[in-house]
Amino acid sequence: MTREKIRTGVVGCGGMGTRHVRTLAEHPAFELVAGCDIAPAALDGLPPSAARYAHAREMFDNHPLDLACLILPNHLYEPMVELAAGHGACVFTEKPFGHTLASSRRMIAALEAAGLRGWVGAQRKYERHFRQARDLLADLPIEFVNLVFTYYWPPAFADPRWRGDRARSGGVAVIDSGWHALDALRWLVGQPQAVFCQLTFLDSHPDIDNTAAIGLRYPSGTIGSAVVSYTQARSQMEFTFASGRRTVYLGSDGLAVYEDGRETARTHPAKDEPVFSAMYDELARAFAGQPDAYVTDLHRAEEIMQVVDACYRSAACGQMVRIAAE
Repeated sequence: MTREKIRTGVVGCGGMGTRHVRTLAEHPAFELVAGCDIAPAALDGLPPSAARYAHAREMFDNHPLDLACLILPNHLYEPMVELAAGHGACVFTEKPFGHTLASSRRMIAALEAAGLRGWVGAQRKYERHFRQARDLLADLPIEFVNLVFTYYWPPAFADPRWRGDRARSGGVAVIDSGWHALDALRWLVGQPQAVFCQLTFLDSHPDIDNTAAIGLRYPSGTIGSAVVSYTQARSQMEFTFASGRRTVYLGSDGLAVYEDGRETARTHPAKDEPVFSAMYDELARAFAGQPDAYVTDLHRAEEIMQVVDACYRSAACGQMVRIAAE
């Protein structure tokens, strides 16, 4: 017997939401029932069969949903998660999961109290060579990891809107851009036990952390360094994992393995890889209860927010901050 499709509604159909809408409309595991956005033009990308709403409560009242995809500024997630939970819908949000650690924990509590589940997206880790690295590193005793994640993001300075308000965004370099890096590190290395973080800001936008330099210490003894910046013209997301005589490199140009400094294996990234489809493949598996689904669940999302929170506290006090084990 064929499993029924996952009845899904999207809140936030413009911007990044357009890619989610397009993927959901084409994915065989999901039925895109309805979409909601305060901008009428953002609803134009919905398939003809989907209902259109300007107010989320009306969408939830009129449609029994299995899943609500929330593609919104992160300070708007908490009330929307509570609304979805009140209507019996699990949630999938874009990163980051809230604008503070406290907010993320309230959302988790609301979902768990209703017996519901949630997941958080970060599409970069779904590229094929990232997933191969995860399998390769699973049994490798990593001694040191280095990460550089940079790209140029002029709109963040020219028109920062809610991102320029720390009370709403929670920050930028660490919590927003850095989520991709911290999410990937959580999957590839694990949860750090302490961090030391330094930030830079622009005089014109003192609430926007535009570059973060982060030191990480792991329970296994692994140490790491990470730089996240969107003030540099060259875009890159590169990881280097050192383990004795073996080094694993992971970047935009693929995956490479080195033995004693000599390249012994390389995998090139697939051209035009459908990472959003791969993300929703894993979300469907998670929804079906597959324990090995490669998607960030609420437990991992809270752990990432613990690291984010520790980074900002470290930058404020100028000292290493331990991440409390829950």
